[in-house]
Amino acid sequence: MKHSLFLLILFITLNSFQLFETSKDEQLQQPFDINDYSWLVGSWKGDGFGGISEEIWSKPENGVMMGMYRHIKDGKLVFYEFLILDKTGLRLKHFHPDLKGWEEKDETTFFEMIDYSPTKIEMKGLIFEKKSNDLMEIRLRLKRDDKIETEVFTMHRITL
Repeated sequence: MKHSLFLLILFITLNSFQLFETSKDEQLQQPFDINDYSWLVGSWKGDGFGGISEEIWSKPENGVMMGMYRHIKDGKLVFYEFLILDKTGLRLKHFHPDLKGWEEKDETTFFEMIDYSPTKIEMKGLIFEKKSNDLMEIRLRLKRDDKIETEVFTMHRITL
């Protein structure tokens, strides 16, 4: 009898957890609002990939933010990126210094939105995190030599 009672209580307890399970969308309490990320707006400069990273973000418009990135190493331009951030995540295209694209004409590199808060945007493989009004950290997961590594960019706001 005690064994049956124990199993019944265990069964009810395990099933009750399912009542409180929520989907990923429900876990994100507040709907995504691109205006929450106005802290990105402006010019940023920092490190990453053993060189200088520069990034510029425009004001949010119609649920989208537009950004541009360039990487300089040893005094030479290595590549550019054109970036679009919205509620689905971040899409970008890479360009060589002569503006020839890395991706095929109709393709982009996409980082799917996973989670967000007022100071952090987490996408699959990419995180933007506000550390202060003039400091942010970007963490990019990438595959190098068959290993997954994280490249960290420490970016400081600059005034033009």
